[in-house]
Amino acid sequence: MIKRNRILFAVLILLLILAGAFLFYWLRNAAPFEPGEDETALRINMDTDEDVGLIVFDYEADGHSFSGGISNADKSLIKHNDSIINVWNREDLGCEGDSISVTFEFRIITDYIDPNFENIYPEEITRRIDPLTVDMEFGKIYDITIRGSRDKGYRAVIGKE
Repeated sequence: MIKRNRILFAVLILLLILAGAFLFYWLRNAAPFEPGEDETALRINMDTDEDVGLIVFDYEADGHSFSGGISNADKSLIKHNDSIINVWNREDLGCEGDSISVTFEFRIITDYIDPNFENIYPEEITRRIDPLTVDMEFGKIYDITIRGSRDKGYRAVIGKE
């Protein structure tokens, strides 16, 4: 009888743990990201043949040039199917209006290398992508999909296509 009660108790505990994990997952993923009214965001959807080291982007907005990049803090590769969101506010872009035209020049760094402030990386592991212009309104998120491979090159398209 005691053994049966222990088994029932263990099953009950397991069910509670599973229910808690499901609830945590559901709550975490229930609401999609929405930028604030003074923010605009870019969701970079990776659709590449392999994982990559870094994504570097130089961009120009209202005559101002900027540079940024994305890497994993744990030095792991960015997964070939990741979605990454980058957010800017009006102050970041030096914009006073409700919209702004931003031209992005992405570079894929195929192997992991420690990021640096100059965004200068060895040419043998750097793959350049043709520039892409996105007319962005504040309060909205925009999708860009990066496709390709280190051997054939990469391209960026607006949308999820």
